[in-house]
Amino acid sequence: MASEYLKWKYRDVKPDEPVVYTKKQKRQNWWDYNFKWVILGIVAAIALGFLVYDMFFRPRADYEVAVVSASVPPEETQDALKARIAEYGEDLNGDGKVLVDLIVYEMNFDAAAYVDPQMAEAATTRLTVDLSSGDVYLVLLQDPEGFQRRFGMLSYLDGHVTDRDAEGYEAENWRDMVYRWEDCPELRGMDLGTYTRFLDLNETRIDGQTAMEGYFVARRGVFSEKDAERFGGAERLWQALTKGAVRSEE
Repeated sequence: MASEYLKWKYRDVKPDEPVVYTKKQKRQNWWDYNFKWVILGIVAAIALGFLVYDMFFRPRADYEVAVVSASVPPEETQDALKARIAEYGEDLNGDGKVLVDLIVYEMNFDAAAYVDPQMAEAATTRLTVDLSSGDVYLVLLQDPEGFQRRFGMLSYLDGHVTDRDAEGYEAENWRDMVYRWEDCPELRGMDLGTYTRFLDLNETRIDGQTAMEGYFVARRGVFSEKDAERFGGAERLWQALTKGAVRSEE
């Protein structure tokens, strides 16, 4: 009965006609529903492109040089230093270029100095990984004793390595593991350009060599035959950069 009643009640009601969209409306509806997916697809494609470029086409450094200091050298000096060091190097990876990567680790080993604990922990972790499993061999330091006491990775100047079981990794002997920057004629003679500093509100150009005053140059220890093979090219670079060096006595 109810069914017959409903039929009678809605006897004059006609079903809605199906909506017919124009081509323009169809395109607009498609973009309304799929715009975000198109954008996500484009972003993913760009990210994949950068990844492929980085993996297969980006030039790789032949040498990685660590700069461990409480203050970061000026960008101009860093760029000049990479170019000058490359002049002493070899094309180790066969890509037709000699490239040097300068990796800066902002670290202060002075227990009395304030450091951001999170930044210090991040720098320590990154440097530990780069020293143990990365390609860092040459190291430029402001505080060799603090570095050696923390990481224990430096080689003595005559090539032998520290006792891994010794307390403090023989850090008290740090002077026998490093040359001062000014001890090395090749380093001291590099043209490192100039950098800008504002002194008393006046722009002043300062020689890039000034930024390297107080630095020491050292090398990572070779603790196995595998290390010796791996860092053979970097050792030749070390020998070229420290040619004629005479260790100064304090």
